[in-house]
Amino acid sequence: MNLFRASLIRDLLTDVFLNLFRKRMRALLTMTGVIIGSFLVVLIFSLSNGLSVFLDQQIRAVWDENMIKVRLEKGGAPEKMAKGMFGGLGEPPQQVTEENKEEIPGAFEFRHIPHESIQKLKNIDGVQEVQPEIWVMPRSMQVVGDDRQFDAIVRPWIMAGPDMLAYGQDFSTSAARECIVSEAYLVALGYSNPTQLLGQTLKIRIQEDAYIAMAGGGQMDLKFLDKLRDVAYLFQNPPEDPELTIISAFIMLRDLANSSEIKALTTEPGAAKVFEAKVVGISKKGLLTNMIYLPPDLIAEMGRVFLRNPDIYTKGKDGKFGIEGLVRVSDPKEIPRIKREIKKLGMKSTTLEDVVGFIHGLFGALSAILTFFVMIAGVVAFFSIVNTLFMAVSERKREIGVLQAIGATRGYVAAMFAAEAGAIGLMGGLIGYLLGTVLCIVGNIYAAQGLPYIPGGNWGNILGVSDLFVTPWWVLPLMILATAFVGAFAGVLPAKRAAQLDPAEALRYE
Repeated sequence: MNLFRASLIRDLLTDVFLNLFRKRMRALLTMTGVIIGSFLVVLIFSLSNGLSVFLDQQIRAVWDENMIKVRLEKGGAPEKMAKGMFGGLGEPPQQVTEENKEEIPGAFEFRHIPHESIQKLKNIDGVQEVQPEIWVMPRSMQVVGDDRQFDAIVRPWIMAGPDMLAYGQDFSTSAARECIVSEAYLVALGYSNPTQLLGQTLKIRIQEDAYIAMAGGGQMDLKFLDKLRDVAYLFQNPPEDPELTIISAFIMLRDLANSSEIKALTTEPGAAKVFEAKVVGISKKGLLTNMIYLPPDLIAEMGRVFLRNPDIYTKGKDGKFGIEGLVRVSDPKEIPRIKREIKKLGMKSTTLEDVVGFIHGLFGALSAILTFFVMIAGVVAFFSIVNTLFMAVSERKREIGVLQAIGATRGYVAAMFAAEAGAIGLMGGLIGYLLGTVLCIVGNIYAAQGLPYIPGGNWGNILGVSDLFVTPWWVLPLMILATAFVGAFAGVLPAKRAAQLDPAEALRYE
């Protein structure tokens, strides 16, 4: 009995593929919708997964998993101001209150973390150290003895991941005049060996910036814009008494002239200050190729020059710690508990997993949206298969009659047409998957040429490509099952119609 069933299945599959290859062009055109849909699914999932993994690797490379970024719950939250500016478009003006003033551009202000809060952070069990978050954009960087200058971004070494050091060593002390530079500078400088850069002295030029000084110095209070609007309104709608107009204008203009905003903008920046630092280490290359890491004392000194504020990043009653802080913990498993302690202090915390989770969620949502549009191709493929098989039933009535005359059951005839539909879906899925995979390989090779300094994954390191397209392992089996099911489901009605043909009538069909 089992041998008979096996022989029957073998004969059925033989008939199915013979019928498909008998009219190859029609079968290929019928598969087109399935091929396009499968191709797009592979491309979308591969690119979404690849970019998600790629950004995951890049963020983990420059963000230590033991580090928590903190800031005050109120003050220093630009995303809230952005929400207020763009989230209420078309809505009536909202009332300014203590609860929502963070979302009002005119009421927004930066607030520095108080030093007493920093001490409370340090007292939390499991916290190793707390540093201010400092981001400095130098005017240029150059190696002593080399006239060439290069762009750079300066960051504290506490931000780097634990495995970022590729060559050399860590800083000798927190006050050392030393630096760790990105591996990409070897290419920019034309060095073939890391030892050519290790031990060299860099000149890092820091230029004062007036606009950034307003923010970094805690001077940016956008209520300043309200003062400007008041002056404009006065001149557009002057009082009837000219003397009152003059007095009011004088008072307003005097307040503007004495405001910290005007002083910051009108003070001439000094010449760029040059800081020297010895290269003691080279960090692994990443998405930000112009990165230079510094010890906390040196980068704080640069930050004070860059923001034109001698009180920032300093201790004491009159000093300002910074808008954001970096908290290093001894054990990443303790981060959930420490985050709860930070929240009790009235601060908001952000960890590596928060950022990575947001990225994965973003790409997951993007994939879901794009997959919805791919389903349109699946619907087109479904009706294409139905139409083709209905035509096949009409053309092959005599063949169906002959099969029934020699003993084929109605179930066998129905199974044959349903299997043909499933085979069309299966082959279309396989062809689409192969085309998508080939394009992903080409895309990875192209990405490797366009982004030569960006590391790829395991296969990328072996093949010399950047894995911007990473196809999940489950796409192929899911593709086979999905396309075969869609094809078989599309063949149900044609198969039922073929099985219901009367054998005598089918044999008389010309």
